[in-house]
Amino acid sequence: MNLITTRQALSDYLDLVNDGMCALDFETTSLRPADGKVRLVSLYNGQHGALVDFDPIPGGFRACASMFEKGQWIVFNAGFEMRWFIDAGSPEVACRDVGYLRRAIMGGGQFALKQLISWDLGREMDKTEQASNWSDPDLTDSQLEYAYNDALETWDLFQHWYDRADQDHLKAWQMLDDMVPPVIEMEEAGMLLDTHRHDRLIGEWARIQHKKVAEIAETVGPDDVANIRSDAQWSDYFGRILPDHVVDSWPRTEKTGQLSMKGEVLRSVAAQFEVEHPDNPLTALLDALAAYKKVSKYLSSFGDTLLQKAYASPDQRVRARYNIAAAKTGRFSCSGPNLQQVPRDNELLGEATSVRSSFVAAKGYRLVSFDYSGIELRVLALLAGDDQLLEDMVEGDVHAEVAAVIAGHSIDKSTPEGKKARTAAKGVSFGIIYGSGASGLAVNMRTTVEQAEEYIAFWADRYSNAFDYRNKMMDEASRTRYIRCVDGGTIYMGKKPDLPKCANYPVQRAALSVMARALIRHKNTLDHARSRGEQTHTKMISTIHDAIIDETLLADAGSCLSLMEQDMTEAYLDIFPAAPTERLVEGGVGTSWANLE
Repeated sequence: MNLITTRQALSDYLDLVNDGMCALDFETTSLRPADGKVRLVSLYNGQHGALVDFDPIPGGFRACASMFEKGQWIVFNAGFEMRWFIDAGSPEVACRDVGYLRRAIMGGGQFALKQLISWDLGREMDKTEQASNWSDPDLTDSQLEYAYNDALETWDLFQHWYDRADQDHLKAWQMLDDMVPPVIEMEEAGMLLDTHRHDRLIGEWARIQHKKVAEIAETVGPDDVANIRSDAQWSDYFGRILPDHVVDSWPRTEKTGQLSMKGEVLRSVAAQFEVEHPDNPLTALLDALAAYKKVSKYLSSFGDTLLQKAYASPDQRVRARYNIAAAKTGRFSCSGPNLQQVPRDNELLGEATSVRSSFVAAKGYRLVSFDYSGIELRVLALLAGDDQLLEDMVEGDVHAEVAAVIAGHSIDKSTPEGKKARTAAKGVSFGIIYGSGASGLAVNMRTTVEQAEEYIAFWADRYSNAFDYRNKMMDEASRTRYIRCVDGGTIYMGKKPDLPKCANYPVQRAALSVMARALIRHKNTLDHARSRGEQTHTKMISTIHDAIIDETLLADAGSCLSLMEQDMTEAYLDIFPAAPTERLVEGGVGTSWANLE
């Protein structure tokens, strides 16, 4: 092991690497630069290895970070290493994440380095020293060996996947890597929570929950259902008291085979039962239980969880993690908390509530956001070469077309009935994108299988190329076990691919590719503006599905909105050159996430 403890020795080693690729791994005294320092960096490029101890070097890592700006550094979890380079004033250092290379070939997922070494290389990593004291002046031989081996393992994993990658895979890998800087900016900035408003909202939810518990208790006592939260007890109860034909048609959970207690299922059964038995108290019970489960979900997911997260931060900002390509399709996941689950404005049990209204701009600032409009149907039309679907997306209204078929007449979208019909029609189009058959669509639409078949037949006739796209993807996956995506990457579909995934995965990946380019472009645009002394108070603070959210000074909100619209439009054209861009994005400026005009 070549242990480096001087700046000159580090410079000599980096001259050997030059502008080539080299594995790099940090051992730090904290997870965040604000709280600690980089103690060790292990380096290996297949020929030359080194372990750098920054403690004896004057200025430590911060004084040496710029020395890494020439090479390409193969890392695992680039967001971690990049934070330290950014903090040290070297944001241009190229950290290439081997995990993203694997995802560019196999599709997304969440995993640790230790898991990949086991899965892909067939050997085990010893992580005993991972949590040891890296600030100790005298590190042990075991610590030094552990730190050095991480670079060796990372390099071997990189070679394993690099040898399997073609040029298109490498383009997809670069796209995933390029998302790291905007994600870091969003995670560091966070979203401001109006804790006073949100506390009042939680109190209102608790009141509604208490009311629903009382309504349930009017029909069901503790001898029948001892624990109101137990889905198993409710399944047993309804299985005992409801007619056989109702129980037989009730959807069941895949794992346990119990009656599903999802809110939409309860409401669907209630509607069915009301037709057969008007004024029966069981209808009210099913509706009350569905409402109870909904408000309980709000309380558990968006109640004290958000409030405590804000209270734990000195600036009352909620900072989530945006996990790049965590889903198999390559889509983001979000955690700690999951802001992607925060619903749009909602009428919760007859009373208007909005979680998004609790996320606000700071005083003197505004939130700026654009969302891609109907991006999944747009990219499906482009992938499949379906001119009719593209025309309806750009110039017409796909959901209104389908709603008219469902209703049997044209609808007026400005009326409550028309809005409801159009919303229901979305279930048909998205159900088809997700590969639903007539039986699955019937459950979601609360209609008969025969009626669902008619909806599907209409969709297949009007949008024949888009409907047939799933079969083309199924043929490709059956032949190669992979689906090639629009960004150049692939998704491994397994030995026995299924139609729903073949229908959905390439569409979701294309939507992600557009969003990825938008984040990358917008981050670069803001960086360039900041370097000129413009948009200096603008921060990217979140991405939710197909939207970007910035926070900026009121005076800069209009220009920020224009930049965002341009970046998102050009990002779409990066993936689909010459595609029509009319009605592509929608959004605006507001004081809260829910109030954008």
